[in-house]
Amino acid sequence: MSHSSAIVVGIRSHKQCRCEVEAIQRYNNGPYTTYPGVPPPGSYGTNYQPYTIQPGPPPPYYVTETPSSNKLPFSFFTNRGSTIFGVVVVIIALTGIGLITAYKLNAFGNSSSTYSQTREKCLPNKTLCNGISECSEGGDEAGCVRFRWDNSLLQVMSRRQENLWLPVCSQGVNVNNFASYVCRRFGFQETPYTTLVTMNDNPSNIGLFASGGSSDSIQGSLDSGTCTSQQYLAVNCSDCGTRKESRIIGGTEANSGDWPWQASLQVRIETHYEHICGGTIINNVWVVSASHCFTSPVPINYWRIVAGTVNLNQPQSMSGVAAIIRHENYNEDTDDFDVALMKLSNPFTFSNSIGPACLPMTQQNFNPGTSCFISGFGKTVASSKETSNVLMKTEITIISTSVCNSFNVYNGAISARMMCAGDLNGGKDSCQGDSGGPLVCAQNGRWYLAGVTSWGTGCGQPNKPGVYTRVTEVLPWIYTKMEMETKQ
Repeated sequence: MSHSSAIVVGIRSHKQCRCEVEAIQRYNNGPYTTYPGVPPPGSYGTNYQPYTIQPGPPPPYYVTETPSSNKLPFSFFTNRGSTIFGVVVVIIALTGIGLITAYKLNAFGNSSSTYSQTREKCLPNKTLCNGISECSEGGDEAGCVRFRWDNSLLQVMSRRQENLWLPVCSQGVNVNNFASYVCRRFGFQETPYTTLVTMNDNPSNIGLFASGGSSDSIQGSLDSGTCTSQQYLAVNCSDCGTRKESRIIGGTEANSGDWPWQASLQVRIETHYEHICGGTIINNVWVVSASHCFTSPVPINYWRIVAGTVNLNQPQSMSGVAAIIRHENYNEDTDDFDVALMKLSNPFTFSNSIGPACLPMTQQNFNPGTSCFISGFGKTVASSKETSNVLMKTEITIISTSVCNSFNVYNGAISARMMCAGDLNGGKDSCQGDSGGPLVCAQNGRWYLAGVTSWGTGCGQPNKPGVYTRVTEVLPWIYTKMEMETKQ
């Protein structure tokens, strides 16, 4: 699952550009450049480029005409005139750079119309999840809920002590209403599944109870105490990770309903739409993708999301985009924190061909040697000029970070937010056009989103497996941003 680089939408591709130079002619662009910036620490010059085919540019905002030489301002005057003209050009250039920089830094607009939420202004020494908003956007009071892997136990951070996660007692709370309230805060619109569980690792039986007070935050409505019933609330917000049983490099065509969470992120180019990246549906209104897919400020109304199809020539369901939220710590040089969220302007209706993958839970692991699947509409042959109109899938194996960081693989470039998967012998990999798409693993009868296609060297090369954003490491960010946007 790759990205491309150096063409207009700014989508970077597998860190070895997964586009061939011949393909550039189709988009009328200059030759692809090597991955920008210095090599990541420990890379010893390893040449990276992300994964994704990029379309030609949307209509430009400004058109600059180069005047003929005999019409240059001050061309008939003295050296002083030339000097003045040079100063004016420099001022105009600096002003333009400043405007572009301000746009990219989201100085104009907010998250509902641009590519990221601005960094919040917070009070000094803010306290997370204490029921009191101490940041301008309320981010300190979002993401204060998590679900534990072993039994889907709902845990909420204590208002009185940071990083103390407590279960919700079955006493004094309307189980179904409270579960629905929590799930809707994150954009889940289905009726949640709730059960009551016991805890062997909570000998004091400390839990959370409805406080009876009014609050606009989950944790603000709860107080701690002894749970005499010793039963606690477990919640599944959706019936996720199920699929109808039934060319990524080395892959085969997928059947309708095999991977119902697969989305195609597309940009309007003149009169048609071009596939840019993949994405993963996680609920009716949210899609997870890669931050590098949005490195250039394409107008948000140029984007659309296509779901429920295995052939892009036969799109089934489509939605516009209401918000694109990139991780604030995304690093273009290393591709660390390469994750983004897209909010749909029209929620998808789930069916046999459209459904969510499960987000992983706290303490859930995807260990080396685990067999998982990738899917996407990217290239099926690295040298191809085209991505695939047909959804492809292939089975790959998770590779340990220690192996992936070894000298002959990626030599220290894999961070804690990354994971490797593929085949060290080559042949099975993501490629251009697959960026942002899903790496899913089956556990306990459901498919979980373990990784987001991010980068790699080439496509299917020996000792150069695909690199994916490790979703368990960015899970708190995902929940925080979904809750903040839903509250707005």
